Amino acid sequence: MEAVVMIAALALIFAVLVAKVMTTQLLGHMNRQISQVAANRQEVMNRLKTAQGQKMVLVKNKAILEKKKTKVTKQISRLKKEMSGYKEEEDARRQRSESRRIV
Repeated sequence: MEAVVMIAALALIFAVLVAKVMTTQLLGHMNRQISQVAANRQEVMNRLKTAQGQKMVLVKNKAILEKKKTKVTKQISRLKKEMSGYKEEEDARRQRSESRRIV
């Protein structure tokens, strides 16, 4: 009877040891997976920060280009008005010189 109880106790001790080893291995595997996920997350966050920085640069450059475009458009319209004024003056001079020639 004692032998049966000893064998049963040894079997239980062995089962506990196997369960402990398996649990330790599972915990190690889970920790490695958690580390991988954390590393992937950090990499993705870094890429996101980089992309956000690039977007901010693009937005800033676009705003600068829009300001330049507006400035150039205003300059062009001002120069067109000035040119039309010169053309009107030139036409008026021609008409005056033609009226002087006729007389």
